[in-house]
Amino acid sequence: MKVTRLLPALVFGGLVSFGVVLYATEDHPSALFKEYCARCHGEDGKADTVKGRQLMAQDMTDPEWQAEKSDADLIKVVTAGGEDMPQFGRKLTKEQIESLVKKDVRGFGKKGK
Repeated sequence: MKVTRLLPALVFGGLVSFGVVLYATEDHPSALFKEYCARCHGEDGKADTVKGRQLMAQDMTDPEWQAEKSDADLIKVVTAGGEDMPQFGRKLTKEQIESLVKKDVRGFGKKGK
């Protein structure tokens, strides 16, 4: 009798643990960030790459920078470009750019804390 009660509890516990692992391993940065941004900003967002150092790309883990830039500011720069930042408004959709800013760029701010 005890085995029949224990087995469902173990199965339930295993499923919950599996769900937590899946949720916790969400890809950051995204494949889109890796394809278009990582060359300069690095996969860790710190801009510690050859191209990033050459262009003095922004360290996205910097809490001050994260605090002073709005999503709208960042979307505008990614879309239209600025200084040494190329424009991506013709390569990426509005939705892709918003996702890069809200998930990837802001995700680096959370990791930097």
